[in-house]
Amino acid sequence: MRGRRFAAGALATLALLLLPAAIMAHWATVQLAQTERFVAALAPLAENPAVQDRIIVEVTALVDDQLDISTVTAELLSGLGEALDLGPRAQDALGLVSEPIAAGIRALVDDVVGEVVRSPAFASAWAGSVEVLHAQSIRLLAGDPDSLLALDRDGTLSLPLGPIVAEVRAALVAQGVPFAAAIPEVDRAIVIAEVPNLALARVVYQLGISIGTWLPWICAGLLVGALVLSPRRPLMLRTLGVLAAVVTGLLAIGFAVGRTVLTALVEPTSSTLVGAVYDAVLGYATSIIGGLLALAVIAALVGWWLGASPSATATRQIVGRGLTAARAARATAGVSLGRLGEWMRAERVMVRFTLLALGALPALLIVPLSVTTVLGSAALVLGLLVVAEVLMSEGAAADALGPV
Repeated sequence: MRGRRFAAGALATLALLLLPAAIMAHWATVQLAQTERFVAALAPLAENPAVQDRIIVEVTALVDDQLDISTVTAELLSGLGEALDLGPRAQDALGLVSEPIAAGIRALVDDVVGEVVRSPAFASAWAGSVEVLHAQSIRLLAGDPDSLLALDRDGTLSLPLGPIVAEVRAALVAQGVPFAAAIPEVDRAIVIAEVPNLALARVVYQLGISIGTWLPWICAGLLVGALVLSPRRPLMLRTLGVLAAVVTGLLAIGFAVGRTVLTALVEPTSSTLVGAVYDAVLGYATSIIGGLLALAVIAALVGWWLGASPSATATRQIVGRGLTAARAARATAGVSLGRLGEWMRAERVMVRFTLLALGALPALLIVPLSVTTVLGSAALVLGLLVVAEVLMSEGAAADALGPV
């Protein structure tokens, strides 16, 4: 008995220690390594107002910087005055309207940039760029010599603005701003990520990919082993639930703190953009953490329910009386499953585990795991169990939904 207790405790401790690594390794394998999922996570950023506003501001400022709208407008009006041989007063009057005209052109540029950035074509181009960037980033992290992507010396990955400026230039020319054709090709970008240590990033990536497939299953196997070996399984289940809730809760807090710190470290104009990218990239991991936290809380409650504490025993008795009353009402109504009901009563342990497995399918099949799927599966399991208990023939009330 003592040996089983020690072995169960050792397995449980190892599983809880591996749980954070299992979550992050799974995230790296599924979210980061699979281009389709990565694009699905980041593509919606093209329609995020915060991201759009930041790109609009950057591109508008870039166009103004490259074109120098105020200077060009003043020179055009001055040349017009000379061509028309206007007098000094008329030329001075043209000078007075130079800046309002320049402001109007800036507003037009801002409108055109907004139309380009908010267009479906931009969203499609964004998704394509993310797909190419991800594929090349994976090659880079994997050490592929054929990678087309290169990190800067300071370890930054950026979103090029050149293609957007080219679309804005064409749109401005089409709207009657002829000197917009003078906007040159630009080679500027918005930083979307920083990897200060490429060697370390490669090690972390390759390690995560190598263990991400099987580490979560090892962690789950250790938890099941701890339950099987424990001489007091309800207590072990409750303990594992509480400790797993603590671990996942700390991870959730760490992610929230990390987002706050990261957005505080960048310029205020970039904080919203960085926060949106952070949420998109880590959304899969945070969803899993939330789902596991909900699952841990449910496990702790189930452990308490199956235990021998006075409160659990009293609660089971109350529920048992309710189920007995429901069976009596069903019998009074003339509803009976006959031999099937008798078989369900005789094989109630198998029936309960079968319904548990069926009810858990949504949480297992819907990726990623989330609070919604866990709570939905728990409600489905509870509903199936209650229906099965009511449909059983008389005689199953003594241990209704109790220890098995």
